[in-house]
Amino acid sequence: MTPDPATWTEAERTAFYARRESRNRALGILLVSLVVLFFGITVVRMTDQLAAAPAAAATQ
Repeated sequence: MTPDPATWTEAERTAFYARRESRNRALGILLVSLVVLFFGITVVRMTDQLAAAPAAAATQ
């Protein structure tokens, strides 16, 4: 494959777009996974704080 996209054949262009689409999907999956992970961590931390709050109020 030559560095100049204007001189690519149709097969080279199709292969390039297929690789780019594959990378974009992988990055999208990674991004969504990180969002779900951070959301899950946030929910767990908030649930722990809510569970501890009534116990702290009862001791005062």
